[in-house]
Amino acid sequence: MLARFGQREWAIIIILASFLLALGLYFFLVQPMRSEIGLLRSQIAELSVQRDRGRAAERALPQLRATILDLELQRQRFFRELPPQEDLSQVLTLLTQLARRSGVTLKTIGRTTGGSEVAGVRTINLAMQVESPFPELFTFLKQLENLQRFATVAGLNLTVGAESSNPTINSSMTMTVYVYTGQAAAPQGGQQ
Repeated sequence: MLARFGQREWAIIIILASFLLALGLYFFLVQPMRSEIGLLRSQIAELSVQRDRGRAAERALPQLRATILDLELQRQRFFRELPPQEDLSQVLTLLTQLARRSGVTLKTIGRTTGGSEVAGVRTINLAMQVESPFPELFTFLKQLENLQRFATVAGLNLTVGAESSNPTINSSMTMTVYVYTGQAAAPQGGQQ
C-alpha cells in the first residue's frame, strides 16, 4: 500500500504529520510554558513587593529602634513618677475630702482583689458607692480625673433614684490606683 503512494500523497502525509506535530508541540509544550511564565511573572511581582517592603522596613529599622528605646525610657520615667508605696490611708483621706468638697455622699468604699498586668506596677482596686445628684457626681468624677496619683475609674454603674427635677443618682465604680514596685525590666538596646 505504501508503494502505491505517489509524491503528492507523501507530501500531504508529511504536511499532515508536521501539522499534527506542531499542534501537539503547541498544546503540550508552548501552552504549559506560557501558563508557567505567567505564574512566574505573578510570583516575581509578589516577591518584588515583598522585597520593597523589606527594604523599606530595613531603612526604617534604626529609627524604629530609637523610637522603641525612647518609649522604654519614657515608660521608666513614668514608672518612677508613680508613688513607691501604697499609702492607702492617704488615698482614702483624699477620696473622702473630694467627696465632701463636691457634695457627694460616699456610702461605701472597700478594697477589692485584682492584679497588675504591667511588670513593676502593683494595683490597688477600690470599690466605691456614692450617692448624689448628677452635677455633684460629675464634679466628683472630674476631681478624680485630676488626682495627683495615677488612677483609673472603671465599671461606672448609675441608678437613678426617685424621679424629680434633680434626682439622686446611686453609682458604683471601681477605682484602680497604681503603685511602682521598682521591679520593671530595664530598657534594652542602648544606654540610659
